[in-house]
Amino acid sequence: MSSSTITTGTSILRPRARLIKTIGEELISSDIVAILELVKNSYDADASIIIISFSGQVREIQEGKTIKRILSKEGGTISITDDGIGMSLDTIQNAWMEPATIMKKNLKQSLGKGRRHTGEKGIGRFASAKLAAKLEILTREDNNDEVIVKFNWQDFADDEKYLDQVKCDWEVRPAKAIKKHGTALLLSELNSDWDEDKFRTLKTTLSRLINPVSPVPDFLMELNLPDLLEDLGGDIGSPTSLSTPFYSISGNVDNSGTAYLKYKSINKNETEDFKINVCKEIRPIRNIQTGPFSFTFNVWDRETEVLKKMASGVGSTVQTVKQDLNALGGISIYRDNFRVLPYGEPKNDWLRLDLRRVQTPTLRISNNQIIGYISLSLNNNPDFKDQSNREGLVESQAFTDLQDIIKAILSQLEIRRYSERRVDDVSIPQKSLFSNFNVSEHLQTISKRYPDDKLIEDAIFKTEKSLEEGVKKTQEVLARYRRLASLGMLIDSVLHDGNNLLALLDGEVLLLGRELKKQPHNIENIINFLANIKEHKNLISQLFKRLEPLGGRRRGKPKDLVLEDSIKNAFELHKSELQRLNINYQIPSTKNLLKIDEGELQLILLNLLQNSIYWLEVQNDVKREIIVQTSKNEEELILIFSDSGPGIEEGKQEIIFDPYISTKPDGIGIGLTIIGELVAEHNGDLSLLDNGPLEGATFKLTFRTT
Repeated sequence: MSSSTITTGTSILRPRARLIKTIGEELISSDIVAILELVKNSYDADASIIIISFSGQVREIQEGKTIKRILSKEGGTISITDDGIGMSLDTIQNAWMEPATIMKKNLKQSLGKGRRHTGEKGIGRFASAKLAAKLEILTREDNNDEVIVKFNWQDFADDEKYLDQVKCDWEVRPAKAIKKHGTALLLSELNSDWDEDKFRTLKTTLSRLINPVSPVPDFLMELNLPDLLEDLGGDIGSPTSLSTPFYSISGNVDNSGTAYLKYKSINKNETEDFKINVCKEIRPIRNIQTGPFSFTFNVWDRETEVLKKMASGVGSTVQTVKQDLNALGGISIYRDNFRVLPYGEPKNDWLRLDLRRVQTPTLRISNNQIIGYISLSLNNNPDFKDQSNREGLVESQAFTDLQDIIKAILSQLEIRRYSERRVDDVSIPQKSLFSNFNVSEHLQTISKRYPDDKLIEDAIFKTEKSLEEGVKKTQEVLARYRRLASLGMLIDSVLHDGNNLLALLDGEVLLLGRELKKQPHNIENIINFLANIKEHKNLISQLFKRLEPLGGRRRGKPKDLVLEDSIKNAFELHKSELQRLNINYQIPSTKNLLKIDEGELQLILLNLLQNSIYWLEVQNDVKREIIVQTSKNEEELILIFSDSGPGIEEGKQEIIFDPYISTKPDGIGIGLTIIGELVAEHNGDLSLLDNGPLEGATFKLTFRTT
């Protein structure tokens, strides 16, 4: 002991009794979650049936034109009864009454039915404190006596008491209430009222608790409610109104990232089986941390007319179908066949499907159109652990990968759904958006019919001029948006090149500063440093100059440009990315003139190039190449743009030019639309060739010069 120390000793942490209520209130977010936690305990105890019963006084309250039914907390009770293995007095005292017990942590699955335990933290018992002030446990193991334990959670609210000062009464008696084995929880002096909406949410949540795709054998749940609310109770199961989805994709993903998929729709009799490598679909391309899992995603169109036929076929109504979709819409995660909250709950859009749909409404589906199930195991996905509040999984790279994989799989369904819904007419050529805004012929017809009417003539003239001006202004606005769309994709590349040049400049300036401090100065070194600085400054100027055509200026007049110079400029802008991905390219050295706005030509070339780079990045087993060719005759200037990427899948060739249609998981689908619009506005055509210089996608751009 040091001479300055007066005394030493050891102490223990001694929690206050109110810690129990604090944990229950903080870790269990709602009454619904509390019920689920208690149901999970029954499931872990190998129960075959769980009966959840509410009793008490139901009062009716007039709210506007509707009457709302509410189960009052005063005098109300909740009982949760199961036929599980039950508990002995020893289990009650050394496991149930031991907060954060390690029993389930050490015993990963039930001994009887081999069920994977749904909780490992030993905190589910605090759910009862969330629901009510008093709890009575009646339990019995097979061939054993009954055990009764009583808890008054209000005793734990005493600020003066410590946790070890609160006593809980227990009793062991001969079996009389439980025939063989099981547990009954009776909760009284409820903490809150239960209204109709709360009961609906409870039943819906319970119906999704067990994976409906691969349900647990020998496991049922029942919800019993008082007479005035009995229509909201009954056996727990999925509604029949949603038994016939319009589209469905199911399958599994293995450790290597290969997804084996099965697609079917209400419009087709046959099922399409195919596979994709999800590692090539997500960005940045990487080996996934997610373990193997299976899934089923069912999708509905929500238009009233299309729902009518489906609803009548299952004995339901459009209103019921929409209500059930609103309540059940979303994608749920099931770990070891038991649901993980809050994924798939109403308003829990954990995949941001609604945002994807806002960006590309023609193609993407929203959260209230899909009911999906992801099934995985903790053994194969050890990173998917619960947050302490039981409201979601701990954030991890594996979870991020899961989100990206699901969106990649959904994009496969979405592109097929779009193809089926599309009004298909392949004979219609690619036209400008404004080709149908020419009303000159109609106005001339009116003018010929009333040749002597000065008022009509003036009105026709003003209308035509006004329409022309409106189209012109709209085209200018669209031109700016096109530039912005392509600039956004260029930012990373420009920042990379610009920062590299600035770093080199910094180095030269530093060396120049050191040289200037020396005595005497080495004039030759100083001249070299200044020359290098000037060279790097010129490179930065060239970088900015290549961006000038995409600036925010107004749309310029077409002028004669050397097409091949613009092609070279586009590849220079992406030089670092082409080098990083080891993409070889061949561009023409001829000099063909094309009359076009310089910025719009750059947009065309950059969109083609960016598209090729995206798809070439996934090609690991072939040489990455791009070939650009130009040719000219008396009437046309033709540009061929070909790459060695994966190409366009069979059946998708006719839809890739449609606006907001993209085969990329998070693609917006405007690149090819921009190209097609610009080419059409210059009296040209954009087409996809079946055969080209390389095996991937080959586009042909035709500019008419006469």
